[in-house]
Amino acid sequence: MTILLADAAEMLKFETALLLLVAAGLLILAKMFSDLRSEVRGLRKGGSAAASPAASGPVSAPENDIPPDVFAAIVSAVYFTLGENHHIVSVNPSKSLEWSREGRKSIFRSHTFR
Repeated sequence: MTILLADAAEMLKFETALLLLVAAGLLILAKMFSDLRSEVRGLRKGGSAAASPAASGPVSAPENDIPPDVFAAIVSAVYFTLGENHHIVSVNPSKSLEWSREGRKSIFRSHTFR
């Protein structure tokens, strides 16, 4: 009888610990979702200084052939990849076809020959 009680107490300790671990995980997820929700709300209201890719100063589109939406994508990619401590010095369109050649080489390398 005492062995059964000891086993039940041990199982109860395990279940309690597991329950506390799951509860802690849920609290962490709730905090993450709350932070995400407040960041999205800030972006919808026009962006806060901490959430804006142009937080370090205004970034204007260059006056060459780069469309504003492509420039915005470049700015966003730099911000979300490198962080807000990096600055874009210049953006110039490529005058050569090296990028397209590299893309074709990559595609051809991925094919298997028989």
